[in-house]
Amino acid sequence: MAVIKPFRGISYNRRLVKDPGTIITPPYDVIGPEQQEELYRKNPCNVIRLEYGKTYPQDSSTENRYTRAAATLRQWLDQGILQPDQARSYYFHEQSFQWQGQTLNRFGFFAALKLEPYSSGLVLPHELTMAGPKEDRYQLLKHTRANFSPIFVLFPDPERRLETYREIILSSPPAFEATDSLGQSHRLWAVSDPELTAGITAYLAERPVLIADGHHRYETAFHYGRKTNLNRLPGAGYVLSALIGTDDPGLLMLPAHRLVFNLGKSQHDQIERLINQEFQFLDRGQTGELDRKAFLTELDRLARESFALGYITPTRAGILVPTRTPGDTDLPITILHERLLNQALAGYSSSRHLGYTHDNSEAIDTVRDGKAEAAFLIGSLPVGGILERARRGLLMPQKSTYFYPKLPGGLILYHMELGRVDLPVL
Repeated sequence: MAVIKPFRGISYNRRLVKDPGTIITPPYDVIGPEQQEELYRKNPCNVIRLEYGKTYPQDSSTENRYTRAAATLRQWLDQGILQPDQARSYYFHEQSFQWQGQTLNRFGFFAALKLEPYSSGLVLPHELTMAGPKEDRYQLLKHTRANFSPIFVLFPDPERRLETYREIILSSPPAFEATDSLGQSHRLWAVSDPELTAGITAYLAERPVLIADGHHRYETAFHYGRKTNLNRLPGAGYVLSALIGTDDPGLLMLPAHRLVFNLGKSQHDQIERLINQEFQFLDRGQTGELDRKAFLTELDRLARESFALGYITPTRAGILVPTRTPGDTDLPITILHERLLNQALAGYSSSRHLGYTHDNSEAIDTVRDGKAEAAFLIGSLPVGGILERARRGLLMPQKSTYFYPKLPGGLILYHMELGRVDLPVL
């Protein structure tokens, strides 16, 4: 069902870039001003200059971060700092990282994914998007015709086919190996064998794919492709994607807890009214004396069994259990928004009243310290439940999931003209 193709990736010239760990960067949407400055200083060839360049007060319509990215990309290609591969390939990627004292390895591969309308059911979204980030990414795509970081895509892999490919691929040395600033290691293999790439292509053609992270970039690329003459530039019909199986043992999805701020009395009263109407409140004592380990263990169990949510106020901590039976596509996060937040915050700016964190303790501390007025804690979310909702055309609220760690930019680049996805594999 999903159409993927191998492509001629663009990578850094290892003769000129001695430490590849200094040229990769997190995705643009998690980079703040301080980290942007740090990445600029780290290496004059860091991909930050392409992915998320600086802005200056004197910027204009003809001189800005997007025109500078396009000029820098041309310069680095002309100077040989960036080099297109000779063969069209799939690029297998292993990312090793630490989580709660364990080393996890996430394995997937980079491909050019054919852009499809969501209505086709071939590429499934699972979250709502915002207009601002899409305009930023559109301008970058318009000027550079390139992807510098991949969207994160999941696909059902019941046969564990990726494990078979992994055994084959790990027997050879990687083409790229680096450790980033977070201590995470990355290894990349270029696979151009016609028989192997044809098998991968056919396997993915049997199943839909789910956008896990990168909805804004996907929708931007789709919009750009629809405004482009694909007969002249077939590469504009594809987007750089990292495909990972839903059963991969290194796949880690963190919940996005909700923090609420700047509420008036009427909103507080509305929240309390809806809690009393829609939930049973299991009181677990004063927030300052909460046994966090026991509380979070109980919350995780009840979230799976009865769609429960954690509820933290400056004085009390408890667990909210829905009183109405959840539907077969409900998840705790959707129940929170549909039965409580959407009504309590109706007509108000979500950016002014809602914050997000993936850390349980940070959510509790933020409320305890008076920096937020309440927190709603989300238990573990099943990837299968998210996929099922997406198959039914049901979207989740913004920032419902956080797949950790993020995929960096700069490992491999996709250029609409140089990628040559339109040609058959020889």
